Amino acid sequence: MKQKEGNKKGWSNSVKKIAIGAAVVLISLGGVTAVEKAQSSTDKSSMEKSVDSQEEKMKTEAIQQEEKKDQASIHKNEEQEEPNQSSQEKANQAENSVEPNQSIEEAAKQQNKSIPDMKAEEEEKVKEKEIEEEKAQETKEQKETKPTVDEEEKTDKENKEEKKQDNVSSSSENKQEQESAQQSQNQTTPSTPALPTAPSNEENREEKVVYLTFDDGPSTHTQEILQILDAHNAKGTFFMLGPNMKRFPEATKAIVEGGHEPALHGVSHDAHQIYQSKDTVVEEMKEAQNDLYHLTGVRTNLIRTPYGSVPYMKPEYLEAVHQNGFELWDWNIDSLDWKYKDARYVNGVIQDIETKSFKEPVILLHDKQTTAQHLNDLLDYLSAHGYKMKPLDDTLPVVHF
Repeated sequence: MKQKEGNKKGWSNSVKKIAIGAAVVLISLGGVTAVEKAQSSTDKSSMEKSVDSQEEKMKTEAIQQEEKKDQASIHKNEEQEEPNQSSQEKANQAENSVEPNQSIEEAAKQQNKSIPDMKAEEEEKVKEKEIEEEKAQETKEQKETKPTVDEEEKTDKENKEEKKQDNVSSSSENKQEQESAQQSQNQTTPSTPALPTAPSNEENREEKVVYLTFDDGPSTHTQEILQILDAHNAKGTFFMLGPNMKRFPEATKAIVEGGHEPALHGVSHDAHQIYQSKDTVVEEMKEAQNDLYHLTGVRTNLIRTPYGSVPYMKPEYLEAVHQNGFELWDWNIDSLDWKYKDARYVNGVIQDIETKSFKEPVILLHDKQTTAQHLNDLLDYLSAHGYKMKPLDDTLPVVHF
């Protein structure tokens, strides 16, 4: 019987110790309510016997001591935190921070985090603290340097204002001195006539000249060509064939009377006939020279051989015509009016003038209908670009291929 009572008493003491331990744990986690619930549950399940009042008193005192400790800890944490920090931020900081005397391993274990994560968080906090310190230092430096910069700008502005005032004052004094000197001069010296102005750049500019040459005439279109030339105050050079001068004597005379230059183009205009020898070339030119003289009383030594001097005029041919007093002319711009039967020849001439940059272009044209039809467009361009259209003469350097 005594053994049973001893077992019962030991069992009762064990239960009491377990209940007290559970109560302490519940108090640290959930407060008085959790302890009361744990106590109630323990009393229902395991403490069927009554517990004496002394044990009740001990538990109550233990609970009160734990509550006091919790309240003291809460007050201490609140005093250490900054005034403007929110309650949520305080809780997070308390939960995630490492105490000064606490290792990272212990803090990680306490906060249920892995050691690498805990280390990473600590490093991130250190970096954030360094960045905040750098920003604070920069702000401090800016505040210290700003007054100096403002003072320099103010000084520069004042210097500029003073310099501006000095310039205005100096300009005003110079103006007064000049007016005084002018008045004095007007009183002591008579006025002098104004000097003539220097010629403008337009007047000093070198004259641009172009030479229009017409082959194979005269023809039924010569008079039309002459009228177009007259309308543009232009003069041309006509390399004429002997038989055509006899066929159109009035046109031949109109060329001479209009101030244009008559010139010679031979007789046959047949390469096989005129270029048989140096003598045949000279003979055809002399015959055309005589025809012109009989019709107009004018003799000329300007000649152009059919198709130009290349490739037919051999060196001995050139020497022969030169010995007989003739001056042979080629050209440096071919209008191709013999090839194009429309206005395309005008565009070709304009393009050559603009790209080849001849100082004095000598343009090959022909005395025929399609040339006369579009000649006005070409002369409009030349007039608009300041060209003077003059005839060739024996004082000019000849143009050869």
